[in-house]
Amino acid sequence: MQQEILFNKYRIVKLLGKGGMAKVYLAEHITLNSFRAIKFISKQHPQYNKQRHEADILKNLKHSCIPVIYDIEEDEDGSYIIEQYIEGDTLKEYIASKGPLNEGIIIQFALQLCDLIQYLHSTQKPILYLDLKPDNIIISDDTIKLIDFGSAVYLDDLTEGQPYSGTRGYAAPELYGSGRIDERCDVYGIGMLMYYMTTGNTVYKEQAENENIDEICGCSRQLKDIINRCLKYNPSQRLSSVIRLNKQLSAILQKKHMSFKSGQSLSIAVAGTQSRIGVTHLSFRLIRYLIRQKNSCLYQERNKSGCVWLIKSRYTLTDARDAVITIRGIPMLPREMSSKYDTAKYHVLVQDYGCLTKDNLEHFLAADIKILVAGGKEWELEHAEQVLDMVTEYKDIFYLFNYLDGKYFQGAVQGMRQRNCYRIPYEPDPFSKDFSKNELELFREITAVPINRKRRSFW
Repeated sequence: MQQEILFNKYRIVKLLGKGGMAKVYLAEHITLNSFRAIKFISKQHPQYNKQRHEADILKNLKHSCIPVIYDIEEDEDGSYIIEQYIEGDTLKEYIASKGPLNEGIIIQFALQLCDLIQYLHSTQKPILYLDLKPDNIIISDDTIKLIDFGSAVYLDDLTEGQPYSGTRGYAAPELYGSGRIDERCDVYGIGMLMYYMTTGNTVYKEQAENENIDEICGCSRQLKDIINRCLKYNPSQRLSSVIRLNKQLSAILQKKHMSFKSGQSLSIAVAGTQSRIGVTHLSFRLIRYLIRQKNSCLYQERNKSGCVWLIKSRYTLTDARDAVITIRGIPMLPREMSSKYDTAKYHVLVQDYGCLTKDNLEHFLAADIKILVAGGKEWELEHAEQVLDMVTEYKDIFYLFNYLDGKYFQGAVQGMRQRNCYRIPYEPDPFSKDFSKNELELFREITAVPINRKRRSFW
């Protein structure tokens, strides 16, 4: 076949590679004197129809990180996908020659992957790639190209119980189990590629948790947290979308060059699906964390509980200035003073709305970061469902479940597809300056978002 001229246009130059289902050749276009890559899929292969599906997917895609598809041909032997020939190294070859990459390059490549995968997820017929691995990525002039769509599927074509293929060590665990196949599989894939670029290692272990990168690489704490979150065994604990992953990676870059401007505070709204679910407790813990990160913060009481005055009555060591009452190091603004006080001097405003209702919903949704505290016990679900109906169309809300163990948490999030769900770690003292590892991870996750250009990045 290497001496043949295909379809009176393409002279086969050499075999570039082959796998279990296809062969890829380098060919020269006789008339244009330019090179093409031709992927041949044999009709004799038992999975020919599945591989032919790749051609159907590729023909409608146009993205800078996907090689141009020039033509799709077919003869009695099989199908041929004629596409742009990309000169460069696979990511596997690239890492083999350079070793683990520095953080800037990792984020640059990861952001390109996010843009590409989000494009696939948002096409008219959303596509899941499912097989992100170093061999499927070519690095050409600092740009990534994705070259194999053999495992890609249309989201609408997914059927329960149907097996899907991926590469062990890179593919999400649910591809080999009974879990739901959705966009979070590709979040896992990007996370595993970042793990690979960061450590130079490949993980082929069948285990609930991949080896944590915290102790084996020198990248920033923020990037480690992002990678670890992408690689959660349970999909409900991963970042919920590639959009979310893109935002967190972008935040690392923005942190380096964004500056604070007076009068532009960041607002974080906290509300609950019912009363006494832990909204105020969480608000204080969040402020404690932000103060630990050297931010100037203010707690704003946006509910009718009167908790600020109640807390003040219990503490003798308080400081009240300009309507702000500082208790245990946390500046607090009572509800009746919220509309009269200039909060511009504070970097972050944590707004406690108590129970979320139709009356305060609009103000809650106007915040930069929105947190909804919910319970997952049987007697709490009705309250949660009623509130969720009010916010179902909003995708940027963080859902934090309180008073739940792991078993209850997994049951509670089963119906929360594509939502940012977390479990609140137990800490009895809301004013404590100490934080568990789980608390730090949770608060870093919630606050690791890019702020609009008129605000600073605080963490």
